[in-house]
Amino acid sequence: MSRPKVNIGFENGNLGVVATSPDGISVIVASATANGSFALDTPYTVFSLKEAETLGIIAGIANYELHKTIKEFYAEAGEGTELWIYGVAKTLTLDELIAESEAVLMASNRRIRFVICKYAPSVAEVVVAAGIRTGLPATLAAAQAIADDFTENKIHPVIFIIEGYNYTGIAQDLIGFGITTYNRVAVMIGDTETRTGATASKGAAVGVLGGRLAKNQVHVNAGRVKDGALKALQFFILDTPVEQVNIDALYDKGFITTCTHVGKSGYYIVDDHLACTVEDDYHFITRRRVIDKAFVLANSTLTNYILDDFNLVDGGKLSPIDARTIEAAIERTIAQEMSVKGELSIDVTKANDTGVKVLVDITNNVASTGIIKGKISVKPKGYGRFLEFTIGYNLNS
Repeated sequence: MSRPKVNIGFENGNLGVVATSPDGISVIVASATANGSFALDTPYTVFSLKEAETLGIIAGIANYELHKTIKEFYAEAGEGTELWIYGVAKTLTLDELIAESEAVLMASNRRIRFVICKYAPSVAEVVVAAGIRTGLPATLAAAQAIADDFTENKIHPVIFIIEGYNYTGIAQDLIGFGITTYNRVAVMIGDTETRTGATASKGAAVGVLGGRLAKNQVHVNAGRVKDGALKALQFFILDTPVEQVNIDALYDKGFITTCTHVGKSGYYIVDDHLACTVEDDYHFITRRRVIDKAFVLANSTLTNYILDDFNLVDGGKLSPIDARTIEAAIERTIAQEMSVKGELSIDVTKANDTGVKVLVDITNNVASTGIIKGKISVKPKGYGRFLEFTIGYNLNS
């Protein structure tokens, strides 16, 4: 027999597509080298690049990649943004690096929402398969398993951001995520430095993506154009500037990268895919973040009712009055923390619409089962991915 608790299951397939939570707090889990002020396997919290540099994380050879990631994170997120840092030995593989992230997630006491993985092994990997680092599917599966465990068993939803390490530059060789189910893992390709430059990075500018997500509300796409261009002034796919690369091929495979837009200067995140099928309700980071926030808020509210006593009607069923009390409490919490902030869609033509609806099951025999069932529905925002208009002459005034 398990102890009393709240259990909220995520529904999927509903969108029909072919206390305030810490919404954007990230941790950079990175291959690193220890020094007198910075120890490995130890969580650190900073609020600026300067604080990180005070730890001895500087732009030298030993921790160049970690420093670069932190610097690019703060260029996007802004000084004052909470960031966790967790260094692991450079002898660890990417899979081991991901496994090590569990320790800092536990230490954060449910604060972290994004795990940004920066892989810089002491000996660079050279083996590839299907156009990218060998073993990537297993790596993504491992990250998804950790994220699922923390979400379901610790009420701590997280998303992993992983580099498309060792990408060969041939998009046709990539398998992509057309049939995968990693809806808590994003994979980024593209860096702010060339592949064959002095640092010879084989990874991606994951700090840029993490920083943009950190400053955005949960419903805002990292690629929203009206938020302005990314701070980095150049992006490359291997040694080729992004604007000279067929980004559509990477987009179609489900990878996150950067792009340019006609009539706009600078670079933008192309979109916020997760490594799963497009039919998945949580195919996009925005969808994932919105439902995760509602999940945490609902859980917090429902926990107040554990072992509470309720009035019953005939058949041991929950009183409709008590059912409505629970419904109203959840709706009020989510509306106050999300709808009021514009994070859910609200139909202004309908009175009292808040974008959230809760329905408690009053047909279940609570007296004999002790189980109160219900359904929570939130209305997501829509996103203009394709703007189709016509243009022509008008001879009428």
